[in-house]
Amino acid sequence: MTGKRMTVEEMSKKYPNEWLFITEPKTQENTTHLVSGIVQVHSKSRDAVYEASRKFKGDAAIRFTGDYTSQEQRPKMPLYRPRNLN
Repeated sequence: MTGKRMTVEEMSKKYPNEWLFITEPKTQENTTHLVSGIVQVHSKSRDAVYEASRKFKGDAAIRFTGDYTSQEQRPKMPLYRPRNLN
């Protein structure tokens, strides 16, 4: 979308209660804890973000900026995946 690197906190403020497809993710050293990245797709629809992720090759992450407690908002796949080489 904007091509601007944002922190997780900035993403949550800009896209509240949305699913985000994030490229160039930076994680905390020796963990998969997302620190920052570039939001490529954002949507209220989890399926729209997952669809965008299927077309992308490279390091990426998916994050929901709202409450995960509802069954509907629980992730269907891991929120971070290393390079997709297929």
